[in-house]
Amino acid sequence: MTSRQLLPLSGVAAVLLTVVAFIVVGEPPDIDAQANELVSYYENDSELQIGSGLLALAAFFFLLFSTTLASLLRDLRNAPSTAVNLSLGGGIVFAVGMTIFAGLSFTAGEVAGDVGEETLRLLNGLEMNMFFTVAIGTAAFLLGTGVGALKTGLLPNWLAWIAIVLGVLAITPVGFASFVGLGIWTLIVGVMLAMRAGRAPEPGVD
Repeated sequence: MTSRQLLPLSGVAAVLLTVVAFIVVGEPPDIDAQANELVSYYENDSELQIGSGLLALAAFFFLLFSTTLASLLRDLRNAPSTAVNLSLGGGIVFAVGMTIFAGLSFTAGEVAGDVGEETLRLLNGLEMNMFFTVAIGTAAFLLGTGVGALKTGLLPNWLAWIAIVLGVLAITPVGFASFVGLGIWTLIVGVMLAMRAGRAPEPGVD
């Protein structure tokens, strides 16, 4: 398998790692959870730290995926530079947002036994509500990629339009649905681009 096939699959790796990370850490307590619920959840420091590490690794692979998409768009004729830059910038912001969540979860698990209830509640609130960076990154990445794909034909039009719709939804109250949609979209696009690269002739080969 060549690098042209492997690079798009970085998106698949990002999604799978994110899913595994959420499974490992479990569902965090609600904002108004009782103190014993908070302590019980965050004292599972091993699970939280493993899950945080997986989420950080997922952020790296998504950054690689967004860089790959931006490069593919940029190499095509009629590629709109603004859309390409927005796509790449969005991927960077999204990855930063994921590492913020990973860092907060890791920190809460690390200090759970050494801090008071109010500090733990603050960390839990930050972990539950620091979603703006991810939301803006999702919106920028999907809108830039969707518009760029429509202009260049990198992706089928239906996938490009789905990206645009999800990008708009990302900055609305139903933004979490857009986050889930981004995962499904990334799986489809990653596999599609990898299969396309597998069928394409190697450079310099007739």
